[in-house]
Amino acid sequence: MLIVGGVMLLVCLSSAQEKCGSDTVSCVDSSMPILRTSLSGTSNHYYIGGLFGVHEKGMDAYECSDDIRLRGLQNMQAFFWAINYYQQNLTLKENPNGPVVNSKVSVGGVAFDSCGRQEQVINNIMGFAQCRTKPIGVDRRQLLAFVGPDRSTEAMAAAELLQDMNLTSVSHAATASKLGNAEEYPYFLRTVPSNKNDAMALAAILGKVVRTKYVQLVYQDNAYGRDGKSTFEWHAKYSKICIVQSMAVDENYQEVINKLMDNSTIQYVVLFADAQTAKNILNAAQRDNPAAGTRKPARKVLIFLGTSSWGKNKDVIKQAAEASENSIVMAHSVQDLFKNDIDAFTNYWRNLKPVNQLQTTLFTNPWFVKYWEDTWGCKVTGNNSCDLNSQTVKDTEIDAYVPYTIIAVRSIIEGIFKAATDACTGTYELCTLLMNIRNRGPTIFYGIKRFQAEDGKFYYDQSLNPDKRYKSGDVAAKFSNYEVYRVVSGQYLKLGDWNPDKMINPDELINFDSRKYEASTCPEPCPACDIFRTTTPPTTPGVTRATAPPTTADSTQAGNYTIIKFPADQVVTGAYPITFTERTAEEYMTRFEVGQRWIIALGVMAGLGVLIVIMFEIYILYRLLGTRMGHRWRTMWLGQLLLFGIFLCYMTLFAYILIPTKATCGIIRFGVGVSYAFCFAVLLVKLMVILTSKSSKLSFLPGDVESPNYLKGVYQFLMFMFAVGIQIVIDAQWLITVPPEAIRVVSNNGTNVWICNHYTWTVKDGYHDMRTFVRNGFENHLMSLVYVMFLILITTLLAAKAHGISTNHRESVFIGIAAGFSIPIWLAWSLVGGLNRDHLNAHEFCDGCMAFGLFVTATCVLFTMFVPKIQQLVHMSTEGLYLDDDRDTYYAESVIVPPSYKSKTNSVIYVNNQGIYSEPITVGDPLATHLRHPGSTYSTTNPHLYKKAQSEYATQSGRVIRVTPELTGKYTVNRKAQSEIAYGTRSAKGTLRRSRYGSQQNLGAL
Repeated sequence: MLIVGGVMLLVCLSSAQEKCGSDTVSCVDSSMPILRTSLSGTSNHYYIGGLFGVHEKGMDAYECSDDIRLRGLQNMQAFFWAINYYQQNLTLKENPNGPVVNSKVSVGGVAFDSCGRQEQVINNIMGFAQCRTKPIGVDRRQLLAFVGPDRSTEAMAAAELLQDMNLTSVSHAATASKLGNAEEYPYFLRTVPSNKNDAMALAAILGKVVRTKYVQLVYQDNAYGRDGKSTFEWHAKYSKICIVQSMAVDENYQEVINKLMDNSTIQYVVLFADAQTAKNILNAAQRDNPAAGTRKPARKVLIFLGTSSWGKNKDVIKQAAEASENSIVMAHSVQDLFKNDIDAFTNYWRNLKPVNQLQTTLFTNPWFVKYWEDTWGCKVTGNNSCDLNSQTVKDTEIDAYVPYTIIAVRSIIEGIFKAATDACTGTYELCTLLMNIRNRGPTIFYGIKRFQAEDGKFYYDQSLNPDKRYKSGDVAAKFSNYEVYRVVSGQYLKLGDWNPDKMINPDELINFDSRKYEASTCPEPCPACDIFRTTTPPTTPGVTRATAPPTTADSTQAGNYTIIKFPADQVVTGAYPITFTERTAEEYMTRFEVGQRWIIALGVMAGLGVLIVIMFEIYILYRLLGTRMGHRWRTMWLGQLLLFGIFLCYMTLFAYILIPTKATCGIIRFGVGVSYAFCFAVLLVKLMVILTSKSSKLSFLPGDVESPNYLKGVYQFLMFMFAVGIQIVIDAQWLITVPPEAIRVVSNNGTNVWICNHYTWTVKDGYHDMRTFVRNGFENHLMSLVYVMFLILITTLLAAKAHGISTNHRESVFIGIAAGFSIPIWLAWSLVGGLNRDHLNAHEFCDGCMAFGLFVTATCVLFTMFVPKIQQLVHMSTEGLYLDDDRDTYYAESVIVPPSYKSKTNSVIYVNNQGIYSEPITVGDPLATHLRHPGSTYSTTNPHLYKKAQSEYATQSGRVIRVTPELTGKYTVNRKAQSEIAYGTRSAKGTLRRSRYGSQQNLGAL
């Protein structure tokens, strides 16, 4: 409904951009803070909206509480200050080498209070756009961008709505990782680093500085805390850190402390919570510790690790000096490039009074006045007047997100300047082309996105998707800086710096006392961390126990797990997550969506392969179903199976398109081996048919005489099932002993990726890091195909042995080509995949090599085996006879063949009969003289008979290619048994059946 409403609003605004109604109507809001513009023309002024949680939540969604939230108020004040400051201090130029712009565009601001509710955010935006909320003097057409909101849930709601309105929002405090997805939030940017940076930094500190393997996690039960928990879990696994206990925090902070104390040896606690929640937890821990000098025994000392939301806020630790001692916290660090701007605001805030907020009559902020009066219990005007000379806000801390509010305003002002000069022919004005609602969205967004700091570096991430669209709305890694602090005696002492591009170095830390940080232990039973511990061998020497893979149920449920010790160097194939973490919706997508572009080529080629197989099948059936061959399926079934096997190869490739899941991992593991075996088992059976069909007697036409050793159909089928069944058993056994699963691991380049659990790992290293695998998934999968390699090799050798047999149009030659070329193909993809296991993108190399190797092999077999068949079908008669076989017979060169016999229905051939050339036979004449015996006639459709004298060995219509020794009588004894005279004394039934069978198998197993 929200999207539909936004679309309807977009249509209305694009069709009519008139001003709102009179400012005298009842919905005019005069209590909102507004910094008005000094100019009022349509082309020379605009407004920036601010979305801040200034008041706390009210009792219901219709009102806010009267309590002021200092974070929201301070960031709102920084918002207005920055608009006024950058108008006065930024020098805007029409081009880098041009003069300073003389014309001036006035910038104003209007702030909306969300009260910590996403419903209020939507109401504020929609109410203003629909003229239900009317800040005096602010036209909805002139509001071009928003700063905020500061909470992730509010930012998501606002980003979805503003996308439909073609407006950009730049958040100063929303840190949920999901918001960085530009596909889902295309008009959202943020100036603050995301939660993933906090999680990476804390995991690095625990693993490299504190050097502990066990930690407890407390997170705030909102979008910020839940996202931080999920992100930290993955980075903890990367650093081989086990989260012994994870809990959401509510208002019962003492209960949280009690649960943390229950794990008596785990002293490190990560807090993914805002400053106020962290303060409450520390105060509860402070009260839990006994006072000095009392007889009550001291409880375990907890060491807290805080995120940048806690930062250097002194108010958090002011009342909990003992509980916060030795805590380590992350604090945002804005580089020196913005230091002057932030120092200027700090000086402004220290001297701020209700009467001199911006020293301009254009600004009014009743919310700050109320905060002053509530703080000091006085009135700015009237009775009980405040003493503005002695009262001050100097002692209040500057909020951690204030610098990012200032940067957000600056990026919007400079971004709109770039957008205006680009769209308005180089002039800094708000021309119609820019202000058109369909143009201003992307134009202004791209202008803001190209915001550069004073060193010329782009502040926002500039990485692109394959379709050349921005991949992320996050801050560039260069500006995702943190400072690491240690709390000592109520003071923050800096330890060092951290940046995603430059991880923390323990040797560079200062003010760090390693004696205060001892590694935690996890006494048994500790099922949540069993996989992370280096266990001792079993007590029985030389005996290694194994256990069935655990279920995916929650590890906290009793009875689902049995703790069994393994030697530290025990190798295990297959992996299963002990704690089940549900995959998010965006993790069920194609590989293309995560940048693996090779999947496009694979998908296209697999689709073409399927289409070609179907076309081959249709053509073969079309050519054969109307002939005698079409009714003899025993001569066709092997060819049909081969086509089906190639079809299976192409269909298996589609499983590679998706990011690995349990289903696709099973399909790949079983399908690759079986489809390979299917194809080469058919080729092997075909060779056995060819080898056993070779006759020991002379043959005039291929297949004329059936060998008594000919492999019957039932034995062909049994041989095929045996050849394929071995690979089926191999793959089935693997699926049963190691059920397929998709596991998220750390790749060689340090990113988290989903891969199939085909790999082998050691207990001491765990299964989450590809760099420590004993064998990766590619190597294990390759080992499962050893039997297929044997099939390819034996098929190649048998094809070489059978290459001289003309049965089935020399099909053994084509089988040899298909199997022989498969060998270098296999060597190529096996070496590329195996030798690149240490590559940064080895997880892509492994899958890509396996997939493309299957495609190339299947395609080689398809074209090598079936293109010649198609050629044979094109030249085949209705009897299923392919006359090119004459070249392969013993009497081949004693046959006179006119050059055009294939193209004319009355083509004539001259046949040797008892040593001389006798009656010429026209192809197609059912009454023509038999070549050897009744039943082996050439027949087509046009009968003609021609008589030639026996002495006319060569005529105008034919030529003698060669007179064989047979014509001289050299082999009279052997030939006599096969002569027409000899046939006259034999049973017609036997010879006819044998001859007819022989002539019908010429095309063999199609």
